[in-house]
Amino acid sequence: MTASGKTAGMMIKAPALVLTLTVLLSACSFAPRYERPEQEMPKQWRAVDMGSAPLHTDWWNRFNDPVLSELVEEALKNNQDLAQSMAKIESAAAQVGVGTAALAPAVSGTGSATAQGASEKTANTVPFDQSKLSRSTTSYQGALSASWELDFWGKVRNQYTMLSDVLMSTVIGHEALRLSVAGQTAQGYFALLAQDMQLDTSRRTLKSREESFRIYTARYKQGDITELDWQRARAEVETARAQVHTSTIAVDKAEAGLAVLLGRSPRDIMDRAMKRGQGINMLPAPPVLPAGLPSDLLERRPDVRAAEFTIMAYNANIGVARAQFFPSISLTGMLGTLSASVGNLFTGPAGAWSYGVTGSVPLLDFGRNWYNLKDAEAQKKSAIAVYRKTVQTAFEDIRTSLTSQREADHIVRSMQVQVESLRRAVQIASLQYSNGYTDYLTVLDAERQLFAAELQLATALRDRLNSVVSVCMALGGGWQDAGTSPSFPVVNTEKLLQEQTSVKKAAPASKSE
Repeated sequence: MTASGKTAGMMIKAPALVLTLTVLLSACSFAPRYERPEQEMPKQWRAVDMGSAPLHTDWWNRFNDPVLSELVEEALKNNQDLAQSMAKIESAAAQVGVGTAALAPAVSGTGSATAQGASEKTANTVPFDQSKLSRSTTSYQGALSASWELDFWGKVRNQYTMLSDVLMSTVIGHEALRLSVAGQTAQGYFALLAQDMQLDTSRRTLKSREESFRIYTARYKQGDITELDWQRARAEVETARAQVHTSTIAVDKAEAGLAVLLGRSPRDIMDRAMKRGQGINMLPAPPVLPAGLPSDLLERRPDVRAAEFTIMAYNANIGVARAQFFPSISLTGMLGTLSASVGNLFTGPAGAWSYGVTGSVPLLDFGRNWYNLKDAEAQKKSAIAVYRKTVQTAFEDIRTSLTSQREADHIVRSMQVQVESLRRAVQIASLQYSNGYTDYLTVLDAERQLFAAELQLATALRDRLNSVVSVCMALGGGWQDAGTSPSFPVVNTEKLLQEQTSVKKAAPASKSE
């Protein structure tokens, strides 16, 4: 074999050798092996087998109020915080696309037209000849060039994994925000109904006291009661009137706040009335959640899952930072043509090509890569702390919400009995006062206590409904009752989440060394 034949053979074998090394080293990664942070879970929470039944994502339908369901759906469709969150998902998905593109070769096309000229020294030429003064040529060139960084150390794949995990965290964070917006809408609606009830109570009380005051005024003019009793009756009228104004302000504030949650326009916020369904005293309180829930039920909470994907993203980022300490090697190639005429650029015999391997090694960066690695490790530690705190908060939420739901129901029952008793007490006190068996102060005390109890009953009813919402939010969306089949609306981000999971499985996997 001639020397030129050997050289050609080596040139053919070189790319094959590089590709072989690429395949052998493609599974190399400097990212630590991911392990979920361990936490000690309460054993008693595993007493009930809930199976794999999914959560109720439409938990607001438990209240059997079509208006509430309509308002929640409107909020999930138009809320501006959700619109901003959806834009963040689109941005994160675009970044994953950038990471995916980095796994493939980069191909670019170039073209150029170059004119060159040179002058001749013709001082003694007679007559003067312009053609001997200069020479010029024009050349045209077109080429395709490609480069591909060999991911020996898993830097590109870990960066793709990090971006994918960030996308998953963003998507699940959007689910958490949907849950929060739905909960805020329900609680805002219950607050509005409670304020409506207090306003109705205040108006009814004011009307009753005004009627009584007219009777007391007539009796005072006749000398049947003292001025002291008359002044007290007058003061109670104004107390009820002030409460009417206070409740009116609260109703208006609740309506405006709810309109913003629903994402309504400024015109609608100012002019559009808020729909009401059943009165707050007519809304059913769903049954108390049974004790003994499994701990993995809380792991379905969107905020817990999003926090874990954040850890996974920072874990992959450590692999990216570690790979910066090692050489970066790329394959490059070029194929093109050269012609003196544009028309012959792609038909002419003149061709140009090249290929090669380029590499760079970090020698002296004054600790930049080392500090980047320490920063990546610190970010993972921070994400682990956030995850642990999120899980702790989840158990805190479910503990307090279950207790609140159970006790809020008892409070409502006690308040209802109290209101009934005070209404009877007012009747008895008024009858005794009319017959001269007691003074007017006893009547006023009974009326004051009844008024305050009726206002507190509206608050208690609101708190009982809010406690149900808190349980649903603490569980990440509610729970599945025994013997019922779940019904779940598909959220906008579900398809994106599934597609991204498929992309992650199809992409080259980063394995720990």
